[in-house]
Amino acid sequence: MTVNTTFTAGNILTAAQMNNFGRGLMATPAKGDTTDSTITAEELMLTYTFNAVNGRNYSIVYFEPSISGSSAGTLTSRIRINNITDTVLNQSFAIIPTATTTNCMTQLIYTATASGSFTIVASLQASAGTVTATRSGTKFSQLYALDIGTGY
Repeated sequence: MTVNTTFTAGNILTAAQMNNFGRGLMATPAKGDTTDSTITAEELMLTYTFNAVNGRNYSIVYFEPSISGSSAGTLTSRIRINNITDTVLNQSFAIIPTATTTNCMTQLIYTATASGSFTIVASLQASAGTVTATRSGTKFSQLYALDIGTGY
């Protein structure tokens, strides 16, 4: 793709150029507003499905607003395809706090390799003790995808 940075006065914007631009949010974000205080082994937190288009790039984001635990350790946050046993697209790590709270975010840029329905899931796993993901109507987890176009 040729990046759309060569416009000059008098040029005509074409449909092919417009199709390179990002299209935005792909579906209503998945969100969770119920506290989960039982996270130990890898646990499914959110599921998100959208219609991907072959060759387009998607910014995929998972955010968990408030994490605390019963034992110090490491929290692993993952974004996977389809379910918690399928391909890991990306993962991030956070220290599990016991006296305070923290948050975690995992994100990636994904280039679709086929067109059609595409499902991603977000999961959390504690290395020690039990983790609580505290949520509410004003403090909720999110998983979503943004179409950012066909090139960088």
